[in-house]
Amino acid sequence: MSEALRAVAAVALLAGIAPHAEAVFTYAATSQPYGITLQVGSAVATDEVVFNASGPNAGLTMAPVAGSKSITISISPARPAMVFAETRPVTLTANVPAGLVCTTTTSCGTTVIPFSTISWVSTDATSPNEGDIQNGTFAPGNATQPLASFNAATTTLLVFNGNTRFMSNTLTFQYSNATVYPAGSYSGTVRFTATML
Repeated sequence: MSEALRAVAAVALLAGIAPHAEAVFTYAATSQPYGITLQVGSAVATDEVVFNASGPNAGLTMAPVAGSKSITISISPARPAMVFAETRPVTLTANVPAGLVCTTTTSCGTTVIPFSTISWVSTDATSPNEGDIQNGTFAPGNATQPLASFNAATTTLLVFNGNTRFMSNTLTFQYSNATVYPAGSYSGTVRFTATML
């Protein structure tokens, strides 16, 4: 029977000005020595992505808006030394809410900006068959979106040091800014989950 290991982390995506949200560093393990580490953003600093759709990016001269920072997402599986060849699938998903919710209700009321207006470019991404996060757009509505998958161990020989394959990609975000929404601050959080079976 295989054990499932899961690590969950979150990062805030903000339009306008909103409170800080911290990226989360999480380690999960069921029984030693198997484990998985998921890191989203910095392990020691506050991380948030802000899209400032103001000035020339508002009204009639709308243009896509780059996020204020890039976020690195890393997965590091761990397995025991001296194990026979095995395949342990690792999957990364994003739990995407319906959208960025207005946080300044006096200016934007109950307006929600769909999360599908936010896309990303992934640096250091190899082909999809090698398990990295590819360029993409968040799924519309409330959805669990697959982002990457790979095998943590695929060797055919005895492994004496416990090494496995890991994944690390840096995502640079962009807000499409193709629709005029009421002025105000909007906030939303995407939760990333890494699972190893």
